[in-house]
Amino acid sequence: MQNSISEVFEAVTPLVMATIGALIGVVVLVQPEISDTKATAGLGLAGTAIAGAAGLARTSKSEQDFSVKQQDGNLAQAKEK
Repeated sequence: MQNSISEVFEAVTPLVMATIGALIGVVVLVQPEISDTKATAGLGLAGTAIAGAAGLARTSKSEQDFSVKQQDGNLAQAKEK
């Protein structure tokens, strides 16, 4: 049960971060009386939240091995595990 809870948390975290970033961006854009400095800071924060969500997101648990190993004097890409 503990494993499934951690997997759900790991899957939901990027969605929450992207949603927060989108909300910050929308709020900054619809504010009628906001200075350029505050708008820039708000959009930067929104972009950072969305980029963080993209960094946390992954498609699968398996990781590919892109290392290069020497075989018989020739360099060859390692096979996937």
